[in-house]
Amino acid sequence: MLLRIDLQDGFEGDTVVVKINNKEAYRKKGVKTELTLGYADSLESEVREGQNTIEIELPEKNIFERISLNVSTPVYLGLSVSDGKIAARQSKEFFAYL
Repeated sequence: MLLRIDLQDGFEGDTVVVKINNKEAYRKKGVKTELTLGYADSLESEVREGQNTIEIELPEKNIFERISLNVSTPVYLGLSVSDGKIAARQSKEFFAYL
């Protein structure tokens, strides 16, 4: 199944690490939100049907979040940083940026 993760609001030139089921799927320095769009970057991965674990870390800011997803259809996950925490928003549809 498709898992698309969009890094959305609150990224300020951060190093971001994303692990999917304990395997590193994304690592990038300098991730920054385009304020007019509310979008910074994205990644896509195939995941198994059923339970999956997503871990997001901003190591330089000591921010970490673990999210469990039960996947039965393609999943679109929007991640934002606010007040030192990662907020997740799950959708069955692609996020649109204008």
